[in-house]
Amino acid sequence: MMLVLTSTTLVSCSDDDDFNPFEHQTIGEFNPNTITFRKSSDNMDIVETWSNIVRNHQNKVISYEYTREVKGEFTEIENRKTTIDYFTNHEGNEVIRTNTDVEYFKSSNGIDAQYTEKVLENINLNKDGYIESIATTTDHFDGKSQNPITTTSLRTFAYKNDLCTGSVYQDDNTRISYNYNWSAYQLKNITILKENSRSNTVEYNTYDYTFDRSAYYKYSGTEVMPFVQSGFPQIFASMGYLGKCTPYILTGEVQGGYTKFAGITSENPQIRNSFNFDVDPGSKVVYSGISNIYNNYSITFEK
Repeated sequence: MMLVLTSTTLVSCSDDDDFNPFEHQTIGEFNPNTITFRKSSDNMDIVETWSNIVRNHQNKVISYEYTREVKGEFTEIENRKTTIDYFTNHEGNEVIRTNTDVEYFKSSNGIDAQYTEKVLENINLNKDGYIESIATTTDHFDGKSQNPITTTSLRTFAYKNDLCTGSVYQDDNTRISYNYNWSAYQLKNITILKENSRSNTVEYNTYDYTFDRSAYYKYSGTEVMPFVQSGFPQIFASMGYLGKCTPYILTGEVQGGYTKFAGITSENPQIRNSFNFDVDPGSKVVYSGISNIYNNYSITFEK
């Protein structure tokens, strides 16, 4: 009887609207300079890196570099250099603008492909200071061409209280719908539906998460979860521009979904990751995963 009463009390406290897990974030700030996400299997090694992260006196990121490198059955390298400006417009509203230079290279079966891009983002904030929309203009240069192909896109975001609940990306050919499903301050599930009208393909991906309800990420400053969970503009989400992030420690992830093309549906391989969380307050934070697909699966945040 006592065990049942204790369990009921714990659940009630966790689900109570008055319970605020963010009060447990009390240790101090942790702001990494480099973030590395590595996934490797027997025939593929994928590394994403956010590096040279520079912040201003208000602790806002003003520049960073991003690299994604794939080695294995093919080679793929993407490099991005981004600067971020913050200013107030003539109506007194805070606005964010980014400029990004992109270099891309891929080699597969003796065939090479490369391009560069210049990407401009104009970002509007809502009355709560969260990102309402990201309008993007991209100048795309194939090979060594000096004549760009210019495209535009728009991504909008929806919120309930301080939590981001959904997002929609739209360009000429593609619509991507993101749904973020919350329970008691835990982002339990993310679904991403990508529909391409030009190629007539549909991609649907699901991400289900479990957390340790008694363990909290106790640092303020940079939020780490946007780099671990999927479907966010990571840098802006890590600064709080996409609302609050889950304060609990992640313990597990299950990825699933399907791809539909020409009337044929193929199921994605199910990926199961269980996580360990380690903190060295002086230098780094690590989410290391044990995966049924990857030999190595880790996200490392280093000062």
